[in-house]
Amino acid sequence: MKYKYEYKTPEDREKLLNENSTLILIEEQNISDGNFLIFADEPDIIRNYVTVPEEEFEGIKQESVLLKAQSNALSERADFVEDVIAEMATQVYK
Repeated sequence: MKYKYEYKTPEDREKLLNENSTLILIEEQNISDGNFLIFADEPDIIRNYVTVPEEEFEGIKQESVLLKAQSNALSERADFVEDVIAEMATQVYK
């Protein structure tokens, strides 16, 4: 079960942390509606962090750069084809 408590000051925050020391702090929200601490009875199993090997991470970064370049090239080609079609249409309807 999750419990959400609002706090106004840093002192309120500390008080909530002390009062709920038997629970697990799973999230802190500082949003326009206010500041909140969210506790749970058990760990949030949805949030699993995985370490990625450095060489795999670098490969993914390089692939991302390549995909962005390909996307830009396709976009420019589509713009060119659109311009050619528009030019052909103006020549046909003269």
